[in-house]
Amino acid sequence: MSLRKHFVACTMAVAALGATVAVTSVAPASAADPAVLKFGSFTPPKAKYLQKITIPWLRRMEADSAGTLKFQEFWGGALIRSPRKQWEGLMNGIQDASQVLPSYTAKLFPDFGFFDLPLLFHGVGSEEASTVGWKMFERGLIGGLDEVQVLALYSNDNGGLHFNRKIETLDAIKGFKVRVPGPKQAAVVQELGLVPVGMGTPQVAGALNRGVIQGTLTGWSALNTFRITPLIKTHLDLPLGVRSFFIAVRKVAYDKLPAKAKESIAKHRGLAISLALGRFYENEGQEMRTKTGDRNTIPVSAEQRKQLQLRLRKFHDVWVKSVVDGEKKYAAIQEILAEVRKK
Repeated sequence: MSLRKHFVACTMAVAALGATVAVTSVAPASAADPAVLKFGSFTPPKAKYLQKITIPWLRRMEADSAGTLKFQEFWGGALIRSPRKQWEGLMNGIQDASQVLPSYTAKLFPDFGFFDLPLLFHGVGSEEASTVGWKMFERGLIGGLDEVQVLALYSNDNGGLHFNRKIETLDAIKGFKVRVPGPKQAAVVQELGLVPVGMGTPQVAGALNRGVIQGTLTGWSALNTFRITPLIKTHLDLPLGVRSFFIAVRKVAYDKLPAKAKESIAKHRGLAISLALGRFYENEGQEMRTKTGDRNTIPVSAEQRKQLQLRLRKFHDVWVKSVVDGEKKYAAIQEILAEVRKK
């Protein structure tokens, strides 16, 4: 190579190196990979509340985390199939975040028992119950949650009784086997003369179809989600208690999150998302109650309702006696309900 060509080649190499150094010195460092939280749920991925409320909420938390947070979603029981095992899976790290139903592990969460009380929440009930639930939690009146960071605490609508055969009167329901989610609900249906059978909501349609059970104690809003509606011929619309849920991240995983991720979670957790979920169930439950099609609804007279109130009141008294500071907690529930019903 001639001296001139060698000089030109060296000059170009130096220039290229300079350009590389210049670019490297001004370009921002590549962002670190976001912290990933595995979010598991037994709910089918096409469930309307997931599509309309939960998933958009997760995206908002990610967007406000400055790239530090990512939820990896496992719907339809992809990580843990059984609704009864969601808390266990959260505690052992199979999933970092989850939607938990306390009624499936009632002994761990006795304070949640007020959600199950019959005739406590009026009408559809989920908006009232979701407000009461979060405010009770904020006041430190719901225990058992020290190992998690709670993001939302809410309920679905008041459970009714739904049967796979035509029934005309309240007395005629006696003796039928009815699915219940937990022991508190089992006691209520026994008081009504029914035989309780414990099982998760995803198993109800199959059990009704096979004749294992003849009915289910389920929130009206869940009937379509779990494909139960086509099997139902009769409803009994009584406010027999709501089913509570909470969405939480286990503390071990939460504590490791970057500061920006924690800030985003703090911004989006609380009463607003709890009420958004409660209102979804309120609307769904109301629509189901008014659009029964050719399905029968058992009439309940004013006198029958009065008698039921007297018979079912004992479950309130039992709960008050069974939890720490039960009278204080029950008084707080009534106080919050009075505030809600003023609006």
